[in-house]
Amino acid sequence: MTEERRENPRTEAKGLQAKIMVTEPNRSVFIANANILNISKSGIKLRVQKPLIIELGTNIQLEVILPESGFPVIVNTIVVHEKLDTEFGLQSIDLRTEDPIEKLINECGNRTSWVDE
Repeated sequence: MTEERRENPRTEAKGLQAKIMVTEPNRSVFIANANILNISKSGIKLRVQKPLIIELGTNIQLEVILPESGFPVIVNTIVVHEKLDTEFGLQSIDLRTEDPIEKLINECGNRTSWVDE
């Protein structure tokens, strides 16, 4: 097993859904629904069901409604990795005082799954 080299530990987010929107100046376009696989303070890994052509460096806004609290979270990110056009690594570019990634981590850390078993 390889040692984790990440500065920020990952938190699994099994079953947590997000809407993906490509953001351009003065415009956001809904692209797809996605499953969030894991999150950390620096980013998010997600999977879509159908392949999407999204270039590295594209600004993506995620809209997540946390099922436990009902709290809506918007996270601004940039695409830094892609695998087979269905899995994407997104780096957080949110610079707000109240970090939405922190809210996601806190709520995901208290659950084992967001899907009813």
